[in-house]
Amino acid sequence: MLVDRVRSRRVWASLALRLVILTLALFFFGLAIRRAGLELSKSEVPLDWKSVRWSYWVLSVVFGALALIPPCLAWQSILRDFGQSVHWANSMYAYFLGHFGKYVPGKAMAVILRVGELHRHGVMVRPAIVSVFIETLTCIATGAILGAVLIQSMAVPRWMQLSALAGIPMAFLVLWPRPFRWIVGRIARSRIGSMSASVVQAIDGPLMGRTVAWSLLGWLFQGTSLWFVLQSLGGLHAESVIGLTVWHSWLVCIASMSLGALAGFLSMLPGGALARELASIWILLSIVPEPIALIATVVVRITSIIAEVSMIALSKWIQYRHGVWKSA
Repeated sequence: MLVDRVRSRRVWASLALRLVILTLALFFFGLAIRRAGLELSKSEVPLDWKSVRWSYWVLSVVFGALALIPPCLAWQSILRDFGQSVHWANSMYAYFLGHFGKYVPGKAMAVILRVGELHRHGVMVRPAIVSVFIETLTCIATGAILGAVLIQSMAVPRWMQLSALAGIPMAFLVLWPRPFRWIVGRIARSRIGSMSASVVQAIDGPLMGRTVAWSLLGWLFQGTSLWFVLQSLGGLHAESVIGLTVWHSWLVCIASMSLGALAGFLSMLPGGALARELASIWILLSIVPEPIALIATVVVRITSIIAEVSMIALSKWIQYRHGVWKSA
């Protein structure tokens, strides 16, 4: 009787904590949407909704959703390499749910949401946390190198080109498995971070190489999403947007998304607010006027939010469809 009562209290306490965390994430998520709407309304060029090419905008949302899948697959592979057994539908939902957390100041909530959801299904907390950091840092470092290489042939400020080049050695250091192994090994031997030695041994070249490959694919999809946003806004400034070479404008969009994400990540602001947009706009200015660049960065943020919510809903539906949504 007493055991059942204690167990019931733990279940209710766990549910209450999850609701508080999710409510907090949703609150800041709502603020991000509101901020995007305000920025759009203050644009120097009023957005004429009749001039928007909605078919291109829909494609932007589709590719924004597709861009989330490669890093999710990379993370699932890391979990398997760490010996963590979890149904793919549960890890998929945990990954997409974690995107809510990046809108909360400090971004720690992204880790809490993702790891907390996995722990409900029997995944060990410490290996899960390590997997999140490896996937996230690898994705950001891959984007930093990709963007740094691409902007060298673009009409962007010279200081930006040099700054991007200066960051490449640090990015390569992040992608080198030995530093990760050393750091995780030290943590694993400590009392607080005690983990199996197999987790440390799993951090090797193939794991990092596979994660980099998935990350590259994700950035290509991200850039394509922004490219479709520019095409959807073609009616606002046709001579600037439509007249661009497809290949060049696509590469500019990839660099804009990857380096913008890097700036947002380093800023530690909710959702990378301001820092992400500034970096993206500077790069987009090489192909479109400032008002169009501003509108495009705000619109692509909105499409990204819609894509994230769509993938959260889809992954939750898949969980129910497979009957694996209940706690282990």
